[in-house]
Amino acid sequence: MTWKENNMGKNILNELRMVWSSTSYRTQGLASFAEQKTVMEARRGLGSMSLIIIVILMIEAGLFIKFELDYMYLYTCAILMVLAVNIWIASRSIVEPQALYLLGVTLLVVSGTAFVLLAHYQQVFHPMLFASIALLFMVVPMMPWGLRESLTVTGLIYLMFTLSTLGARFNFDVQSLWTLQFIMLATGVISLSLVVRNVQIRKHDLETQHDLVVAHDHISSLSMRDPLTGAWNRRYFDETFEQDMNEYRNNQRQIYFMLADIDDFKIINDNCGHECGDMILRQIGQVFQELIANRGRMVRMGGDEFAMIFVDLEPTELTRNGIRKLREATADSIYSELVDINLSFGVACIPPHIEVSQRQLYKQADLALYQAKNQKKRDATSNNIVISRLCSAAEVEISTQRLWASPLTTGKSTG
Repeated sequence: MTWKENNMGKNILNELRMVWSSTSYRTQGLASFAEQKTVMEARRGLGSMSLIIIVILMIEAGLFIKFELDYMYLYTCAILMVLAVNIWIASRSIVEPQALYLLGVTLLVVSGTAFVLLAHYQQVFHPMLFASIALLFMVVPMMPWGLRESLTVTGLIYLMFTLSTLGARFNFDVQSLWTLQFIMLATGVISLSLVVRNVQIRKHDLETQHDLVVAHDHISSLSMRDPLTGAWNRRYFDETFEQDMNEYRNNQRQIYFMLADIDDFKIINDNCGHECGDMILRQIGQVFQELIANRGRMVRMGGDEFAMIFVDLEPTELTRNGIRKLREATADSIYSELVDINLSFGVACIPPHIEVSQRQLYKQADLALYQAKNQKKRDATSNNIVISRLCSAAEVEISTQRLWASPLTTGKSTG
C-alpha cells in the first residue's frame, strides 16, 4: 500500500468517525459548547419531523377518503397523528438529546409498524403505502442525529418491512415486493447521504462558532488584563464588581476588599530604574494572584496601587505571606530598596448581609490604606495593614467618621 493510499484511508476513517455520532467532538471544550445547541437542534428537528408527519398523514387521510378505501387506513392515520402530536408536545420540554433521539426513533418505527400491519390486513401493498414508506425514510434527515442513529432507524424500518413480507401467511405480489425493496434502498441511501452531509455541515458550523467564541473570550480577557502584571484592570473590576458581590453574599461569605500600595515606589524607580520598578509590579501581581487563587480577584488600579477582593482568607496572614514571598524573589538584588521591599494595605471587611456600593467599599479601604501609610510616616516600625470592619448597614453611612474617630484592627504583615 502506497503512502497516498494509506493517507486516503486514514482520511476516510477520520471522516467516518466524525459523522458516526452527532454528540462526539474532537475536544471536551467543543463538546461542552455544542451540548446546549445539540439539545435545541434535536428539539427543533423532532418537532419539525412530527409536524411534517402530521401533515403527510392528513393528506393521506384525505386521499383515502377520496378513493373510498377501507376505513382501516383512516384509523391508522388517526392513531399515528395522535402519536405525532404527543411527541411534538413532548419535544418542547425534554432537555436530554438521547431522549429526543429515542422519541424520533419511536415515531418512525411505530409508523413503519402501522404501515406493515395495514399491508398485512389488506394483503396488498397499496400505492399510497409505497408513498408513505418512501416519505418515512425521507424525513429521517430532519433529526440532527449522526450516521449511527440514522443507520439504526433506517435499518429497523427496512428489516421490519422485509421480514414481515417473508413471514406473511400469504404471498404478496412479487412486483410489489421488488418495488418495495427498491424504494426502501433508494430512499434509505439518499437519507443516509443527507444525514452525513448534515452532520459535516453542523459540526463544522459548531467548530467555527466555538473557535470564534474562544477567540472573542481571549481578546476580551486581554482587554481586561493589565499587560504588565497579568492582573485584572480597572475596567474589569468595574464590570464584575456587582456579580462578585452577589456571589459572595449568596454563599454567605465574609467579604474582604483590600487596597495595596508599594512603599516608596518613586524612590525605587529613581534609584533602581524603571525596569526594576516594572519587575516589582510583575512580582506583586504573580505572588498575590497565586495566594488568592480562585478565592477572589486581583486588580491593578493604576500605578503601584492594587486592589484585591476575596473571601476565605485572613487578610493579615495573606499580606504577611505575600511580603515574605516578594522578598524571597528580590533577596539577591544589589539594591537595598528591593531587598527590603514593603507594601501598605488598607482593608474593608464586610459581612454578607450588608449592602454596600463599589464607591463606598473603595472609599473605606482607601481611608484605611491612607491611615496605614500615615502611621508608617510617624513610626517606621508601625504596622503596615489597617482593617476597617463594618458590622451593620448604619456603619457604612458613618464609616468615614468611625474610621478616624476610633481605633481600628491592625496587624503586621511583614514576616
